[in-house]
Amino acid sequence: MEKKLAYIYGKNAVAEAIENDTVAKIFIVHGNQSASSIFNKAKKEKIPCVTYDKRKFNEFERTVLPIGIKSQGIIALRNLSKTYALEEIIGMSKKVKNPVIVILDEIADPQNLGAIARSAECSGAVGIVMPERNSSPITPVAVKASAGALEYMPVAKVSNLGQAIIKLKDAGFWIVGTDMKGNKKHTDKIYDSPIGVVIGSEGKGIRPAILKQCDHLVKIPMLGKITSLNASVSAGVILYEILRQKLDN
Repeated sequence: MEKKLAYIYGKNAVAEAIENDTVAKIFIVHGNQSASSIFNKAKKEKIPCVTYDKRKFNEFERTVLPIGIKSQGIIALRNLSKTYALEEIIGMSKKVKNPVIVILDEIADPQNLGAIARSAECSGAVGIVMPERNSSPITPVAVKASAGALEYMPVAKVSNLGQAIIKLKDAGFWIVGTDMKGNKKHTDKIYDSPIGVVIGSEGKGIRPAILKQCDHLVKIPMLGKITSLNASVSAGVILYEILRQKLDN
C-alpha cells in the first residue's frame, strides 16, 4: 500500500480525520503550539500521540511523506479499514448459523493482526473484536499481512474487552480461550453454538481477568521443545478446527 494512502499531514487534514474517527496514531514535533488543540483533542479521544524533537520529526517526515511535502509539524497514521460498533457485528452474526467472532486480547504486532484477519476471513468468521488500547492499529503492514482480508472483515474496537465479552455472552456466544493449561483439546466438540475465540497477546497470552470469562479453555498439543505457538498460528489452528467440525456435520 502506498505511503500516501497511509499518512495524512497538516492541521486541517488531521483535525478532520480525528472527527471522522479514521486516525490510528498522531506524530507531532515538539513545541508545535499551533497544533496543540489537535494534540489535546486526540489524547481526549484516546488516540496514541507521539512527540518527536525537530531532528527526529524531520527524519520521520522524509520517511513517510513524498519529497517536498511540508506537514506543518503534525502527521497522522490513518486507520485503513472501517471499524464497526460491537452491536453491528452481533447483528451481522444473527444471519449465520453458529457464527464465529474472533476476540483479540491486546495483539500488538500488525503482522499478527493481519495474519489472524486473513485466517478469520478465510474460515468464515463474522468479525473481529479488539480493545482500543494496547492493540495494533490497522496499519499498511497489517493490511498487507491480511492479503486484503481487513478490507472485508468487520473489526470492532471496544473500550473494555471484558464488558464486550459479557455482551457477546448475552447474545448467546460461548467464549473459548486458548491456554496451555486448558482442560479441553482444541479438537473437542465444543463449537456447536455461536463461538467467540479469544487469542491472547504475543508475550503474555490471555490476561487473567479475560481467562476467567472463558467458558472453555482449550490447548493445542505440541511435541517440540518450544511450549507456545505464535498468536496467528494458534488462531489459524482453532478457526480451521471449528470450520472442519462445521463441514463434517
